[in-house]
Amino acid sequence: MAYDKQTFLKEVTILHDTREQKNRHILDRLDQMKVKHQEKALVFGDYSFMAQGRDFSMNCVIERKANVDELYGNLIKDRSRIEREFEAGSTIANQFTLMLETVPDMESLRTYEVPEWKMRAEHRQVREIGAHCYATLQSWQCGNRYRFHTIFSEDQAESAVKILECFYWYWRNFKMLTASRRNRG
Repeated sequence: MAYDKQTFLKEVTILHDTREQKNRHILDRLDQMKVKHQEKALVFGDYSFMAQGRDFSMNCVIERKANVDELYGNLIKDRSRIEREFEAGSTIANQFTLMLETVPDMESLRTYEVPEWKMRAEHRQVREIGAHCYATLQSWQCGNRYRFHTIFSEDQAESAVKILECFYWYWRNFKMLTASRRNRG
């Protein structure tokens, strides 16, 4: 059985949650790559996948945040909802991933500050929102909290590729594990 990426790309259907907004850049890139996708009400998270007739939406899920502002807004204004989502994702799914767009890495998140023009234009009170997001994610990623990992997509044009990469490796490992179990019996 082939576990290569080309086989996966032919067989996968990316699922995107019905509540997911402003994801046209991801869907357009999937179309460009000729990867199937469909809208589906996901129990938690924004993206999952189906392959070879199997739905992985309760096993492998990505929660996407478009930028630091969105993440910070969720942490400040809607913390109980996002915590419930992270708890469900990390408790139910085998792999729960947070994808943060427009930031290259964790260190850049830690040092992110709202630009001066945006502070004035939006009458903001807090400039160092990255430090707050960084501390929260570091705390939540611990094994005794929400057991997830974070990936970054600085260039939103590459977000679809990062989603596919995450799902490919999960699918590949799943196929190898189930094949070895069948061979034991």
